[in-house]
Amino acid sequence: MNYAVKIRHAEKVAEDLLNEQSIEEVSQNLKENGLYDRDISNVIASARNIIGDNLKPSIRAKILAGESIKNAKEFEKLDAETLERFVIQELKGITVSEKKKVNELLKAGAAPEDIFKVVRQEFYPRELITRQIDTFKAVKMENSVGGRLIKIVLGAGLVIIGGGISFASIQGSQGGVLLYGMVMVGLIMLVRGFVTTESPFD
Repeated sequence: MNYAVKIRHAEKVAEDLLNEQSIEEVSQNLKENGLYDRDISNVIASARNIIGDNLKPSIRAKILAGESIKNAKEFEKLDAETLERFVIQELKGITVSEKKKVNELLKAGAAPEDIFKVVRQEFYPRELITRQIDTFKAVKMENSVGGRLIKIVLGAGLVIIGGGISFASIQGSQGGVLLYGMVMVGLIMLVRGFVTTESPFD
């Protein structure tokens, strides 16, 4: 099934769903029109996208305002399954937005108590905010001059000590293997000392 045919079917399905037909009913109609199960799934997904482009902003606004969605007049023609799917998608989107808001506030230097005041904790709970703050602080400390300098000094020390002793040790002995491991760990620490750690929330 090509794109033009899929969109044509999707527009019809979108209209049917808005006229309160169930997913089962529209699926059966598509099957009777000769579509295979995979094509039916793609058409229904496209139909939901068509409907969602128009309705999702209103759904999000009502969620943020704490208003009822189930009995809202503008959604009364939408079948329950599709409406529920849109609500779940918007709730996830709001959670992501609140998470990004926390990160932006942290980068701006906001204090934790100020962050707790402005973030909608009914969508992004306090314990997740706290965890994000702690992670941000840990990454910031690791990327600080002091944190990176410690890695560089320790790494260089391990490389020098391990390298120096290994030359004096018997090649192939167990002690030599251990010292080579020390050198490798030192090199890894040196690299990490010169490279900043990315924030997991960017």
